[in-house]
Order: sequence, then structure tokens, then C-alpha cells
Amino acid sequence: MPVVSPIVDAHVHIFAPEFIQHREKHLAAEPIFRLLYADPKARLASAEDLIEAMDQDGIAQAVVCGFPWHDPGRARTHNAYILAAAQQFPNRLLPLATVDPLSPGARAEAELALSQGALGLGEIGAYSADLADPAVRAGLIPLAQLCAEANRPLLLHCNEPVGHHYPGKSPMTIAGLYQLIKDCPRTRFQLAHLGGGLFFYLSLKKEVTQVLKNCVFDTAAAPYLYQPTMFQSFLQLAGKHRLLFGSDFPLLRLRRYLSMLKDIIPTAELEPILGQNAQRFWSA
Repeated sequence: MPVVSPIVDAHVHIFAPEFIQHREKHLAAEPIFRLLYADPKARLASAEDLIEAMDQDGIAQAVVCGFPWHDPGRARTHNAYILAAAQQFPNRLLPLATVDPLSPGARAEAELALSQGALGLGEIGAYSADLADPAVRAGLIPLAQLCAEANRPLLLHCNEPVGHHYPGKSPMTIAGLYQLIKDCPRTRFQLAHLGGGLFFYLSLKKEVTQVLKNCVFDTAAAPYLYQPTMFQSFLQLAGKHRLLFGSDFPLLRLRRYLSMLKDIIPTAELEPILGQNAQRFWSA
């Protein structure tokens, strides 16, 4: 499955050494961090770990997310680390700023990070409530509007509302996700994890197509969540130019996705998915 164009991983996570070396210290104070990373097997990777993996896998660039710390100090430390890593590895790491929409310091930290060079916000989401929850909307909509004003994208955490439970699976509904996007028509969204299946609704009539016109979808964690044949449905309903390869590194690596895609997507349609779509979306 030869790929000529540069490969871009549109969804990865790294952590500052402080959080990697002292994981236990942060578990008690941050419930969402505890939910996702209390298990010692849940890997935390540094910028150097990411670059090593990219070199091994032949990945040219990665869109880099942090973690939505509720504490403003932790959020600032993490975002500063990602911005510094992007300077350390120029043209390899595309830095995003991550904040907790339920944190009182979220908008101020997001504004600061964007002013310092973050290319957008992400991965942003709610892990304990639906996106229709008034408190979540009160935090998320201003962040989405900020991105629209700055002409920067927002990588939004989504998950499928049915199926097996796993750490980090939020009580998200398709209706809540859809309404959030509809209420932020100028925001360009990258919907993580195939948008929790939202793309299936592109088979409905005109309104859905209009509401989702600024949305792309990434493949993060797809091998754990979806049948390979799901990609055939995606290409038919949304088209190859709206699908972005995202590994959710360090959760999974490129080879796992290539193995999943090789019998489903024609080689000619892989190049946009593996890099060109992300380059266009994050450089627009």
C-alpha cells in the first residue's frame, strides 16, 4: 500500500515530563485524568517519544493535543510544553491548546495559547456529561466561537452513544453533538473518533448536510470502536476529503490503521485520508 504524499497524523497526545514522572500526584486532584490514566498500563508519551514513533512509521507531521486539566495551572503548564515542543521540532509538530470547558480559566488560557502560536484547540470535550448539558454548552460554545473568530479549528472529543463501555466514554448523545455544531455555524470542527457515528446522518435531507459543512472526521481509536466496513459507509455518505487519519497516539500506531483500511479503501483514495486532508484543514 504505497503512499507518496507526506503522512499527517491528525490526532495525537503528549504529556510534559512532570505529568509522566509524577502521574500519581495528579490522579487525586483531577477526576478525568484519573478516569483515563489511573491504570498504569495507560501510556503517557513525551514529545521525544512521539517523534521517535513518527520516524519509525514514516509520519511527516502530527497534530498534537494535550489534556483537558481542570486546574488552570496544569493546563498552562501542559500547553506551554506543547508549544515549546513544536519549536523544538519545527515542521513536525502542529500544536493545539487543550482546556477543560468546565474550568473557569478555560477561555483565558485558550486565548493565551492561541496568541502564542497554537493552531487551534483540542482535544476539547466533556467526559462526564452530554454536550447538551447547559453547563457544558456554557463552556464549550465560547471556545467554539473563539476559534471561529480566530479562524482556527477545534478538535472535539466525540464517542459513539451505544455499545461497550470503556474509560473516557462520555454520556454523549448524537442530538447534543448535533445541536452544538448547529449553534456554532462558523466553527470548523474536527470530530474525533468518527464523530461518534454522526456522519451516518448525512443520509438525511438537506439540513444535516448544511449543519455539518464545516466538519471533518478523524479515525482515532477506530480499530477499537468500529467494523472495517464502516469506512465504506463513510466514503459513500461523506466522501474521502472529509476523513483524516488520526492514531490517538500513544494508544495506537499507523500500522494498525493500515491493516484495517487495506481491504476497504482503494489505494488511490488513501493519500487524501493519510495526509492531504489534514494539511488542508489545519493550514486553511
